[in-house]
Amino acid sequence: MQNDRVRDKTLDFRGIPASQGLCSIHPYPAMLHFLLARKFIREFSSEGDLVFDPFCGSGVSAVESLINNRNYVGYDINPLAVLIAKVRTTPIPTEKAFKQLELILKEEVKGCEIPEFPNVEYWFDEDVIEELARLRAAVFSIEDSNLQNLFKVAFSETVRLVSRADLGEFKLMRAKRTKRQDVKLVFEAVARRNIARLSAISKLKPEARVDIQQVNVLNDLPMEDESVDLLITSPPYGDSKTTVAYEQFSKLSIKWLGLDDSFKNHQLGAKVKDREHALPSEELMARLEEIKRIDPKRAREVYGFYADLYKAVANISRKVKPGKYAVIVVGNRRVRGVELPTDKICTSFFSQFGFTHTITLVREISNKRMPAGTMKHEYVVILQKRL
Repeated sequence: MQNDRVRDKTLDFRGIPASQGLCSIHPYPAMLHFLLARKFIREFSSEGDLVFDPFCGSGVSAVESLINNRNYVGYDINPLAVLIAKVRTTPIPTEKAFKQLELILKEEVKGCEIPEFPNVEYWFDEDVIEELARLRAAVFSIEDSNLQNLFKVAFSETVRLVSRADLGEFKLMRAKRTKRQDVKLVFEAVARRNIARLSAISKLKPEARVDIQQVNVLNDLPMEDESVDLLITSPPYGDSKTTVAYEQFSKLSIKWLGLDDSFKNHQLGAKVKDREHALPSEELMARLEEIKRIDPKRAREVYGFYADLYKAVANISRKVKPGKYAVIVVGNRRVRGVELPTDKICTSFFSQFGFTHTITLVREISNKRMPAGTMKHEYVVILQKRL
């Protein structure tokens, strides 16, 4: 199958972090670079069009759609990601937000409920737990849902910053040493920064509609078939346990926010699967045989991930209008020393559902942290749905 790769240095964005402005509201792992989203949203859609991201994460594509006046639908299985994405794209009057912040900081709540979850004392000092509980109660008492979400996101980041977690590590690990921080001061600094960044869209008064939902793309999708003008997304590069552990990154915040963490059991590749049938990718099936000779269990895990990805592609593909484009950003990981060419695999999968491969652009990156090291390249697969 034709799958030309073209190195494009203009997509490297050297020296420009993936998270800036609105996209720097709350950290999130392995984010799509905002300039990458911006380029292809402008190139393959027009104002008023509908942009769809079925793996929207913390909402980078949502932000770029909003500021470029594109309507938008975004899905993600992680409730923390959905919360962050909603906050990044919800205009709130700056003065109103600052007034609410002052009320939170002045409120003295006593006898607050402390969330119960295993090892809470391992991750937080006792006095920090009490301070977080008071702050949590103040945030949860806000009646305006948009304001409450804004300060939930600030609270979530505060939880991470005042915990004993090592923020420099890939997975959730306790730091050897932690510096005692004042919970309210950390929260205030984070909240003020977020309000200032959010003022960018508050001033724009965008007209585009943004709809972000917690949805599992392995199930039926709550949108009409052939309604999407541009599909742009960056699906997981592999099962969460061995690539980007989104649930570990989110764990402490989710517990403190009272969100449902059962999503971890439904992510792509969450379940090991015996090979029921060949998937429509010769590249993939050949690599699976190589891995199987070395480690049969890992071969089953890899098959499980790609079987789920194929099912997701089947659901997603139906939503795109004929003649319109799909932009899929992936990384090619290694398992037991065998490279998995996910860009070519995705091309094969999408071709089964009426898409023609246009080009694959290769960009160099320096900040995609993976368990086995650093990923050096991303592949931007561009496809067009046949008329």
